[in-house]
Amino acid sequence: MEPRARKLKILASIIESYVLTGEPIASKALAAAMENAVSSATIRNDMAELVASGYLEQPHTSSGRIPSQRGYRLYVDHLMMGSHELPLELQGEIDRRLSAFSYDPNKFLEVTASLIAEQTGLLAVVTNPVDQHPQITNVELMHVGGCSVMLLLMISPANLKTRICRLKGTVNGEVLERCRMAIRDRLLNLPTESMTDAFIIETADHLGSLWDTLRPLILAARECVEESGDMQVIMEGQSSMLARGVFAEWQLAGIMDFMEKRGAIADLLGEGNGFANSGRTCILIGNESHRPELEGTGMITERYYGGGQTAGWIGVVGPTRMNYAKLIPYIDYFADAVGTMLRDVLGHQDDPHTTF
Repeated sequence: MEPRARKLKILASIIESYVLTGEPIASKALAAAMENAVSSATIRNDMAELVASGYLEQPHTSSGRIPSQRGYRLYVDHLMMGSHELPLELQGEIDRRLSAFSYDPNKFLEVTASLIAEQTGLLAVVTNPVDQHPQITNVELMHVGGCSVMLLLMISPANLKTRICRLKGTVNGEVLERCRMAIRDRLLNLPTESMTDAFIIETADHLGSLWDTLRPLILAARECVEESGDMQVIMEGQSSMLARGVFAEWQLAGIMDFMEKRGAIADLLGEGNGFANSGRTCILIGNESHRPELEGTGMITERYYGGGQTAGWIGVVGPTRMNYAKLIPYIDYFADAVGTMLRDVLGHQDDPHTTF
């Protein structure tokens, strides 16, 4: 076997063994695993060169070797065996459990995160779908008693916001209908970026005497619009990872604290991270994230597309030595399933990732 190919095979074998056992690999054990096709002396020399090149590490003088971050990156990019599709039976089970909640966007994403954590045993991270050019797609009012009215605002792609507002004067059927028509006239199909102070002033002038009645509803609508632009991050699997000792409690707390910082996670998952493995899948290993909270972790994420300009992220966070080849098919399938179901619900058929 050519020396370079032999060293790459040794590196791959060490990583795959370390993923399974979490224990450093010695040359004799590796020779036996390779059915003595290579002598332990040759393996020892190759391992020393891999350490010198930064692909392996030696935790203690007399111990075996473990992969370094650089070794994992080489493995993921060039040595990892191609991932396979999930079994059809498992695909059907995932589809069945997701589809039961596909018409409730918030619950749907919570169930998605829970299922990913259940299937992978890792920390699942799911973000809400965000439309690059959101607009108000529906407005409804509901009388809840006395002077109180509930405002229901649907903001693309599937963001339902509600507010209870107290209006001036008595609210009856006639007043409610007049308010509904006026507020729908002003807000329906309005791009959210147009909900500015200037728009509020213009609306007040446009409504005239009706402004005093509608003012609480218009201001509440602006609050809803401002909230809708935030990336929401749903996480599941924390307790399981703690129970299994995947991360120390302090380390997991740091990871979760980082994930809850919407701006930070949005930057990390943005287009410019430069670590796309293939297609939409992104793998970050250790300090490639440039975030101290994520050192010692591996992260696999993938975009899902809800049609048009709507997209969100699905992924897992685990230890650096997680089984990337096994996990990628799960993330692939969940991203495709979630995107397909959202496009069905939202009435979109296009996926910007699809090529013809």
